[in-house]
Amino acid sequence: MGCCASNALQCVPEVDVNRMLGAWYVVAVIPTPFEKNAFNPKEAYTWNEKGHIDVDFTFNVGKVDGPVKSIPQKLYTPSYPLSSGKWQASPFKPIKLDYTIMDLASDYSWVLVGHSSRKWLWVMARETSLDEKIVSQCLNKAENEGFDIKKVEIPEHGQALI
Repeated sequence: MGCCASNALQCVPEVDVNRMLGAWYVVAVIPTPFEKNAFNPKEAYTWNEKGHIDVDFTFNVGKVDGPVKSIPQKLYTPSYPLSSGKWQASPFKPIKLDYTIMDLASDYSWVLVGHSSRKWLWVMARETSLDEKIVSQCLNKAENEGFDIKKVEIPEHGQALI
């Protein structure tokens, strides 16, 4: 599955789905309405033998030690175990939204994900922070793809309760 529609984002040509599994910390974001005021945002990806990735998105609401909220989701890849970067996210059935892996570290230490509407963007890492040069590189790529990076927020990570 390629990235060829007129509003499609550039996607990475190949993703090892198994290497994407595990914990991802949101280090920069143009948030969806559900992510506003999120502290310690973290996604945990687990392969489901039914052919998708179960996502447990957890964060503290309102402050670093605020109440914990969990939003389960699903990610769908066009193939397994190797895939293109053109995935779909489902916050609930039957909705499937664009989830494009725009860039990815060769060691899978960080990932840049965007939505084709250019309304939502995520820079995620295996740690709660990421070198500023890498974040800038990701945001430059996003800006070149039409994202308004003035809307990017840097979530606070502290003593997480998640």
